[in-house]
Amino acid sequence: MIDWAIEWRQQRENSPWVQKLKEKGISNEDFWGSYKFADTDDEYNDLIGYPGLILDRMVRFLNSDSVVLDIGAGAGAYTVPLAKVVGSVTVIEPSKVQSSRLLKRAEKNGLENIQIINKLWQDVDRSELETYDLVNAAYCFHMPDIMPALQKMLDVTEGALTLVTRADHGFKDVYERIFELYEERPEYIYLYGALLQMGYPSNIEIFPRRYQLPLDMQTEILKSTYGLTPDMEQRLLVHLADTQRLVNRKNGIWVQRRYKDAMIWYCKNHS
Repeated sequence: MIDWAIEWRQQRENSPWVQKLKEKGISNEDFWGSYKFADTDDEYNDLIGYPGLILDRMVRFLNSDSVVLDIGAGAGAYTVPLAKVVGSVTVIEPSKVQSSRLLKRAEKNGLENIQIINKLWQDVDRSELETYDLVNAAYCFHMPDIMPALQKMLDVTEGALTLVTRADHGFKDVYERIFELYEERPEYIYLYGALLQMGYPSNIEIFPRRYQLPLDMQTEILKSTYGLTPDMEQRLLVHLADTQRLVNRKNGIWVQRRYKDAMIWYCKNHS
């Protein structure tokens, strides 16, 4: 029988992203605090179609009086649109830089129903929290001990828990060929397995996205995340052309991308 807590810890320790952070000597929060594209999140999210239909799925659990907890909210991809349709949103976000970006977006949208707790989820005490109609955690699972982290989410959920992470980034061949980075099974399988092992049989929905990014933006993202060198960039261009992922548009060359997000959800009232 698989012990998903052990499998999760091994997966985290061996993941290419965690290894890159160790090489740079920074935390995940440090990286996102300095990430150059975070200040243009609205533009970037519009380009990639995120969160898109995932947000629509979450809203079905909510009404205008709902209270929401958004864990690892970053610059507010979910927080801001959710705050427009519910009573209040509490945010758990350890990066003060990201929290500042979120507050600027909230102010721009005239929102005053957002509260921020600047801590890692692991460091948040239960006494700091209420109970929530929706607890959402999206792309924020840098949590070595996943089962206690998930249990704390469930403890403060009186409605639905949603976990959003990658199912397929569509660049597996690029990472292997250009960066020699090899990934195992996607993260959502571990999260689903952990919840099942804990006694919470959940649901999985996969949301495919197809989009195009300007080539210079795509290469800058790869430079800042995985250290794309000039030599690698040349090989990348050849590979993208060979795989027919370069698109000529009036305003330059764009990269055709495909992506799949996974949303795991568990509803206490309807499971």
